[in-house]
Amino acid sequence: MDDVFAANRAYYDALSARDLDAMAAVWDLSAEAVNIAPPTRPVAHVGWPAIRNNYEQFWSTLVRLTVTMAAPSIALHGDVAWVHGIEHTQRIALDGSESGGKNYGTSIFVKRDGRWLMVFHQATPNPIS
Repeated sequence: MDDVFAANRAYYDALSARDLDAMAAVWDLSAEAVNIAPPTRPVAHVGWPAIRNNYEQFWSTLVRLTVTMAAPSIALHGDVAWVHGIEHTQRIALDGSESGGKNYGTSIFVKRDGRWLMVFHQATPNPIS
């Protein structure tokens, strides 16, 4: 469980740092990986090249991004783990406008070569603020 928790934390750290190298270390870089984003206009980005491109485009619109999941729920079944919980987001766009809120995030990790790698992530707006 601790390793899955650490992998999930590494995802949010990489996301908030807008660090593609750190993000590539979190994700399974296969063609099967899926990131459904953004929460307000969801599109399935399938495979690492599409996922990476989505991050590059999204991050280029921001001055700052902070996303955290303080209390993730983690389930583990063999070499598959899933994590879900409330994400807290804060953004500052290039024009200086600020936005943020809560999303409900879900991630799936698989254990490959001793490492937990993300194969799926989706965040949806949380209707309860």
